[in-house]
Amino acid sequence: MANPVQTVIQHLSRAKAAFLKGETLRPLVSVAEALKIVVTTKLHSQDMAKIAGLLRENLQNLGRMEEVASRIPGPLAYQPGGERALLAQLVPVIKAIHADARREDTGAVRERKLKIDHAIIHGTNALQGGKVEEAQGYFREAVELYADEHAMFLIIADRLQAAGAFKESFEYLRGALGVNPDDRKACEMVVTASEQVANPDRGLTLLRKLSEKKGAGPHMHLALARLLALKKQWTQAEEHARAALLAREDLVDARKLLRRLEARAAKAAKAGPGLDSPVPSS
Repeated sequence: MANPVQTVIQHLSRAKAAFLKGETLRPLVSVAEALKIVVTTKLHSQDMAKIAGLLRENLQNLGRMEEVASRIPGPLAYQPGGERALLAQLVPVIKAIHADARREDTGAVRERKLKIDHAIIHGTNALQGGKVEEAQGYFREAVELYADEHAMFLIIADRLQAAGAFKESFEYLRGALGVNPDDRKACEMVVTASEQVANPDRGLTLLRKLSEKKGAGPHMHLALARLLALKKQWTQAEEHARAALLAREDLVDARKLLRRLEARAAKAAKAGPGLDSPVPSS
């Protein structure tokens, strides 16, 4: 079992070090932890003598802190036998400072989310005016503020595609799929963007990199199948369509695509070499 005197001294030493670093809560909490041990443990007077000097020094330090001085009338003074009363003074101060910190955190989160909303609104307005580059500046500002607003990536990508900025939407679809690699809408939008820019490889590269890192779910397999069909890589497209159905039997679009691919393969086998008819991606 740890020596209570040594533990008290360690707490008080941490309190002093934290005060010198300019911290607020740590000095208070450490002094309170020390006082709890003193109150709940029978310590000899000789042991208390070792502690008293360091305790008084820490109390003086606490008294210099504005957060403490504004909440406790008069100086914090130590007298032998007064440890319980001191602890009773410090506990409400600690709780009050904790509450202030939580309010500040909530306020900071609210302010950050508000900035994201404003950036997306400004970007959308720029898009409506045909200013894609200006919109991108606002959207990237929103992304820089991102913490847990996962829906933001799809919102931005959707607005870009609605404005015809399909090439620019890839940047945000990558973010959306980084959060959820098998997001149905994001996978579909990658296919749409690839079709619109007439570059299936753009979408294939994005999806393949993500699948290597995080694995592929049914919606990603379906998107890969559609993109490979656009490139007329029929065998690989069929493999991914089958993988999509294997992962999720009720995926109707994957079943439809697989049927078209199988029908095309059967027709090609019957007709012999030279058949190269396209298979719709949707």
